[in-house]
Amino acid sequence: MKLHDLGEGGLIRKIRERFKAAVAIPIGDDAAVFDVSPNHSVVFCSDLVAENRHFLRDLHPPHSVAYKAIAANVSDVGAMGGVPLHFLISLAAPDDLDVEWIDSFLNGVARACKDFNISLLGGDSSSSDSIFVDVSMIGTVPAGKAIGRFGAKRGDLIYVSGQLGGSALGLEHFKAGLKDGAVERHVYPKPRHKIGAALRDKVHAMIDISDGLSTDLTHILEESKVSARIDKDRLPAWPGAEERHVLHGGEEYELILVAPQLPEMVEGVSLTKIGEIVDSEFENQIFLIDGTRESVLRAQGWQHF
Repeated sequence: MKLHDLGEGGLIRKIRERFKAAVAIPIGDDAAVFDVSPNHSVVFCSDLVAENRHFLRDLHPPHSVAYKAIAANVSDVGAMGGVPLHFLISLAAPDDLDVEWIDSFLNGVARACKDFNISLLGGDSSSSDSIFVDVSMIGTVPAGKAIGRFGAKRGDLIYVSGQLGGSALGLEHFKAGLKDGAVERHVYPKPRHKIGAALRDKVHAMIDISDGLSTDLTHILEESKVSARIDKDRLPAWPGAEERHVLHGGEEYELILVAPQLPEMVEGVSLTKIGEIVDSEFENQIFLIDGTRESVLRAQGWQHF
């Protein structure tokens, strides 16, 4: 069976029958309706995944495409200090795409729902020459407690969660036909949303590493109008990852956290102090310390355009 045989109505029914959420109005209407607890703010985000830009149909399994698209949004909610709740997912695909691809894709959606304790509420579909996946997610955070990129202050310490460089290394290994821990990290990332929620009362600024350490730390510096000094020797590298993977590799979904002081372990994940926030003299820059040498680290991570 092909997707054009299933039709949009059949696709919606397939999704609605599989994903049932305990909300006021679930999948199937023009919009989903759900209640928000008193004294809480809503966190709402969206990410678009495009074939041949974010994934290769002949390389990435459909379940991974779905899982990663959802994980990116879970990570974004967590980077605000929020807790993910529900999401919409929209799919544009060629009408001759095998329904087996769709079924595998939905397996990835189901796994993400289970792993992140979230609910699918609906979405949209359309035909396209290539595959596009758009996920919009909503979460909650106590009113006034959301963490942005703009709160870093001189003297704050800079931390990262987990290890860096694994996803970029994993993509290279995947293309080479290898199967190892790095490939698993690339295919099924582990966003640190629970850390974000656990530490929202302690951090001044936070961002997830989706585009690379050099790029995402620069976002904090530009929004906070400060600079940073980080120590190359302190960067927690994934085993086998090279400097370019660690400094610039995307799709990590670890967190950069800026705070006066943080514990070494949160939610079973290590936090590593890699540097500190300093005043900016001219530009908002990252200074990379390598032994006795210090140089400016430019943002060389993922660029969307």
